[in-house]
Amino acid sequence: MNGGLSTPKLLGGIGSILLVLTVTPYLGSIAGLVGIILILISLNMFSKIFNDPQIFRNALISFILAIIGVFVIMLTIGITFFSFFTMMGSYHLHMFSSIGIGTIFSFIVTYLLLIISAHYLKSSFYLLSSYTGINLYKTGGFWYFIGTLLIIVVIGFLINLVAWVLIAVAFFTTPEEIKSTA
Repeated sequence: MNGGLSTPKLLGGIGSILLVLTVTPYLGSIAGLVGIILILISLNMFSKIFNDPQIFRNALISFILAIIGVFVIMLTIGITFFSFFTMMGSYHLHMFSSIGIGTIFSFIVTYLLLIISAHYLKSSFYLLSSYTGINLYKTGGFWYFIGTLLIIVVIGFLINLVAWVLIAVAFFTTPEEIKSTA
């Protein structure tokens, strides 16, 4: 099969760079959202080119799980913040302990969702690596997974940024056309 890969590799590369830019003030969240959308479009295109729906499906599951995790954390922060204001003026030890237990539980749930999400994204990049022959997809996916495991320790965020840089390089170094030997 001859596959023209110029558009999906460009979209994926730009999307990966935008995900690295999420650390910038003010525009970071917008850059991250656009980056995710571009990567999903890119992986969907790759999925159709290589006739393997798992490439896109794994990435989609990954991003859905990550969004659920972020929603759980935001909801927890909101509920905790609201609970502290409603308890002001009265000291109830059991209320503080239930808020603490609920908060810890939601952080654990979110952490597990992010790890599962990272596993799916890693699987997507492993598949892409096998079709394109670019091992940097595998490396980036692996380091993204490791970074997510280490997110509890702040170094995980830095490792994830490095992983997105590696994935961006992988997208940009993917050849325009891949000839299948089948």
